[in-house]
Amino acid sequence: MITLSPEWENTNPLIEQCVKNNILVAIGHTNATHQQILDAVSAGASLSTHLGNGMHPIIMRHPNYLWSQLAADKLGASIIADGFHLPAEVIQVFKKVKQEKLILISDSVSLAGMPAGDYDLHIGGQVTLTKEGKLHLRNNPSIFAGSASNIFQGVSYLVDNNIASLAEAWQMASARPRRLLNPDIRMFESGTAADLVIMRKSRDGKLEITKTIKNGKTACTL
Repeated sequence: MITLSPEWENTNPLIEQCVKNNILVAIGHTNATHQQILDAVSAGASLSTHLGNGMHPIIMRHPNYLWSQLAADKLGASIIADGFHLPAEVIQVFKKVKQEKLILISDSVSLAGMPAGDYDLHIGGQVTLTKEGKLHLRNNPSIFAGSASNIFQGVSYLVDNNIASLAEAWQMASARPRRLLNPDIRMFESGTAADLVIMRKSRDGKLEITKTIKNGKTACTL
């Protein structure tokens, strides 16, 4: 899987070659025109990378590359649901438009799970991780430096904010991306890999993982 920006020269032949070799092509970090996005989709691009992020701080009201990707029925979309990258109402709109083609990613960087503080990264340089979990450039809090949340926290955010049911949020984080990378995969059938997560709700109503199973064997019990 690769992410590219389709305004560059010879993008579409590259997309076609990737698709022929079973490489999923996503659009992201782009400044492409509407026609360039349509051409990329026609060439085989099938996903938008963290839609709504990796964008310019100010864009034209319309047309712009956000509307173009939302309107492309053949494009699925991944989103970062950490409570910072996208407002809840934006995710709700994306969910209505992309429906079964909307998937959840973490965009986690190396600081995921680390305590709040100032850090120096090989990508992003001087960054700050707040106690609330927002990761931004130290000198510009309005510019993100990736995410410090994991995929399970993203699931919890969708559920806690009534954006998606637990069943749908879990599908967005697991079955949907797996099918995206392998449409022919058979899940929950005899002989297939058993990759499972066992969860429960704590007394305060929060989701917590109690066991993970990888290839049919217990990988971790909490």
